[in-house]
Amino acid sequence: MHEALAHGSGRFVLLRELTPADLDRAAEMWGDSGATRYLTADPMSRQMAEDTIESAVQSAAAPQRRTYHLGIAQHDDNALIGSVAVNLEGRSSAYVHSFVLHPRARNLSLAGAEAAQLTAAFCFQELGLHRFWCMCREDNTRARRLYLSLGIQQQGLFREVDFKEGRWHNHLIFDWLAPHWESRRKPPPQRRIRDTVATHTNRLLHQ
Repeated sequence: MHEALAHGSGRFVLLRELTPADLDRAAEMWGDSGATRYLTADPMSRQMAEDTIESAVQSAAAPQRRTYHLGIAQHDDNALIGSVAVNLEGRSSAYVHSFVLHPRARNLSLAGAEAAQLTAAFCFQELGLHRFWCMCREDNTRARRLYLSLGIQQQGLFREVDFKEGRWHNHLIFDWLAPHWESRRKPPPQRRIRDTVATHTNRLLHQ
């Protein structure tokens, strides 16, 4: 498998550029109706998957890049297990979308949470953005719980965004600001043991 530029690495997965070598895994994943159930787009054919990867490779080579269609790969063997897209908006914001995980990926829930965290770090640290926003379908309870657990805040609702499975679906709107993300990365302040012991001793002396 060809080496691809990595944008972040965690315990289970890494965030990297897509390459033509990813085609088989990507076509299987993007063509899976279960994996793409909550996306606004329909499952892809193999030709559509090949075109998407070619577009991602061309975008990566653009001198003023505005679109990042990135792969999510297993940390140990670099095998593709997911993907996510980041579209820059203006100078300091981005729309994050098309988050997909292969249904047979190892440690699926942990991989998904870590991939979301790596995507946030990519937006705020590598791209230097102030804000990104994303959507999830209203009945996608797993994605909604994940976003809220990470600190991504729900901001609103888009009504009847797409027609799938015989009905219209609403999408929830979420966003995350860099200062809020940064504050959640810092460990909570801890009182020094020496100060705690001194306080306890003073109380005993003045009883």
